[in-house]
Amino acid sequence: MTTRIWITRTEPAAQRSADAWREAGFEPVIAPLLTVHPIPQTEAISDQATLIFTSAHGVRHCGIKGHGRLIYTVGDATACVAREYGFSHIVSAGGDWKSLVQAIEITENPIVHMSGETIRGAVVETLTERGMRARRQIVYTTNSVTNWPVDLEQIEAVALYSPMASSTLMTLPKRDLSNLTAYCLSPNVAAPLGRLKTRIAERPTEAALIACSRPAEV
Repeated sequence: MTTRIWITRTEPAAQRSADAWREAGFEPVIAPLLTVHPIPQTEAISDQATLIFTSAHGVRHCGIKGHGRLIYTVGDATACVAREYGFSHIVSAGGDWKSLVQAIEITENPIVHMSGETIRGAVVETLTERGMRARRQIVYTTNSVTNWPVDLEQIEAVALYSPMASSTLMTLPKRDLSNLTAYCLSPNVAAPLGRLKTRIAERPTEAALIACSRPAEV
């Protein structure tokens, strides 16, 4: 029987993920746990500024198109979206904020972290301690749903892509989750899930996430 998997991402990423899971033999059900809202920008960004993106939403809502400027992304998924928006000079890190700041070369140019209202880690603080001119510019806000967006009796698994989504799942009205398996993009994503059955991707990519859903080879 085909496993029905709950895709918790927001659009447009949700549809791409659903297509990938469907191709892998699952029956995806799209029902986002979060809603994303852009924040109108009033502060201009210098053409010389290096940009940092720790999410694809930062790329989508920053209001800036490529033009060859240097950008750093937290991982390959965000880098892929950046290419869609015309960025070509991209350094992609290993999937978390610590690997991101390690990848950033010292520069005299200003650095701007285009972020959501809620963030993890200390990107700007770490770069400032290293002597760089770094600041954060908030370009979107993310809100959690407060009621179950799916019928739990109709799904067997859930795909989780962010710690905030996982935290939202665990704060929804109490339900029996014992029959649900959570496939998590990283250990940070799995951390809020308590005793929920989890499997964690070896790398923070869609392909690795789908791979962790397959039975282990003996």
